[in-house]
Amino acid sequence: MQDRIRRAILETLIYSDIFDYPLSKDELWKFLTSEKIDKESFEELLKDNLIEKVNFINSFYCLSGRGEIIQTRVKRKKESQKKIVIAKKIIKQLCCIPTIQFIGISGALSLENASVDDDIDLFVITSKGTLWLTRLAMIIVLLLVGRYRRRNQREVSDKICLNMLIDESVLVFPKSRQNLYTAREIVQLMPVFEQNNTYSKFINTNKWVEKFLPNAFKRGITLNTTRNYAETFFSVVLRYILRISALEHLAKTVQLWFIKKHITTETVRNNFLAFHPLDYKNIILAEYKKRLQRYEI
Repeated sequence: MQDRIRRAILETLIYSDIFDYPLSKDELWKFLTSEKIDKESFEELLKDNLIEKVNFINSFYCLSGRGEIIQTRVKRKKESQKKIVIAKKIIKQLCCIPTIQFIGISGALSLENASVDDDIDLFVITSKGTLWLTRLAMIIVLLLVGRYRRRNQREVSDKICLNMLIDESVLVFPKSRQNLYTAREIVQLMPVFEQNNTYSKFINTNKWVEKFLPNAFKRGITLNTTRNYAETFFSVVLRYILRISALEHLAKTVQLWFIKKHITTETVRNNFLAFHPLDYKNIILAEYKKRLQRYEI
């Protein structure tokens, strides 16, 4: 058992090292790959055993010879905290759209590991059958406040990228996306806004995550977020408009016309949109496999 845990620790640090991201003790346990262990036993193992090829420096664990990434993380955290303030301010404005059920910060920023030039990725869950109209409404709001990240835009610092949108009818990720990369993306989401316990439903629906990260969630998730959305006459009318199926179809048709002009590795379905001009999933998993081989794992 101890040998398996030590191996899992090394695997976990190898994955995080791809992002120049050393881990605290709590993070190392939370993101531990494949092996389930209670926190107390895990801490005892860390205390009593030196793990080959792993260093502990300034409260962080990293691979031997990679101590410089600790300073990188400290620097990125300072930059990320500024971005999170901006992100939360923008999300507060987006919450006027009543069909938004959940917004979370995703990507590097969710781990406070963003660089100064990075954009801000958002993960959004919409009401059933309103994905395309909701996305259109979000784009309009972001354009009005000057924060929408346009395709091929060079200066993207602090711009908002609608990285992934799904509607509440498809909370579970498809089999093709059930891998370590997606599991980490889900676990590291930074929830900011929700309605109707949508975040809890999303996490509890994606139980497959436990196969890759068995320590990430102990039980059902309870989210305490500041709900900036208030029911008004305007919001009731807007909700009704956004639920008109004919308008949803029109919004989908118009947006698809623009999207298909430039589509590369994006995933575009009626109720699932993932905008990744580069196939990060396959790139990261391929690099992870290469590094495992280098460490003879």
